[in-house]
Amino acid sequence: MTNRIQLERSGPAASVANVWLDRADKRNALDGAMMKELAAALDEIGADRSVRVVVLRGKGPAFSSGIDHTLLAEVFGATTQSPFLHLHHQLQDVFHRMARLHQPVIAALHGACVGMALELALAADLRFATEDCVTGLPEIAFGIVPDVGGTTRLVQAVGEPRARDLILTGRLVRARTAERYGLFHEVVADAAALDALVARRVEQLASHSQAALGLGKALSQASGESNAATSFRFEGIVQQALLGQPDLMSRFPAAIAFIKQQLANPE
Repeated sequence: MTNRIQLERSGPAASVANVWLDRADKRNALDGAMMKELAAALDEIGADRSVRVVVLRGKGPAFSSGIDHTLLAEVFGATTQSPFLHLHHQLQDVFHRMARLHQPVIAALHGACVGMALELALAADLRFATEDCVTGLPEIAFGIVPDVGGTTRLVQAVGEPRARDLILTGRLVRARTAERYGLFHEVVADAAALDALVARRVEQLASHSQAALGLGKALSQASGESNAATSFRFEGIVQQALLGQPDLMSRFPAAIAFIKQQLANPE
């Protein structure tokens, strides 16, 4: 691995796998190299039965600012759909791997958790955040839609009315608002409080039967599995069609300005 993903073990018998997004200088913007490293880390965790709980975190001032805009611009500027299809399949596969881990996954969020970063967090089982965390899915500003589980898992998390609001407006919300919506499970004051909360929940989860945790997780996912599978495929089909719009590149500067304004003034 390079330095984009760090996998550290902690807790009794090294039973907690801490997965760190580590591009702090880029606000942990998600790119192809990071996704490959994350996939490798998840495979290692999934194969290791000594790991009882997984914690996903981001180094630096933010959990993640979302997809690397350089990568997004390359997809927008492609003359064929092949680059998008390759990227889309790669990303959905990584997010599905995390969602399907037999261990419970906690996403510990701070600063910003925007766009694809929120889609990644939605693949976790529990989402805890600091009060300064701003979140949302601003893809609509680019003329596209969330396409790696964002629409599907957001509906599962907050219900269709709230999900429709967030997807269609692209607005960003404060952590307390996200908690009220059911998007975040718990919100605390600061990083120290977040560490303490994560430690408590890790201890609780690790004390339970691994078999019961794994099966309980699988059963809770199974209720919407068939509909979700269709939705995941449809996300890619819709996005592929949207990427054919001739004005996508011209939307880019305004979309970046929209996101900056929303980050400065979340609801």
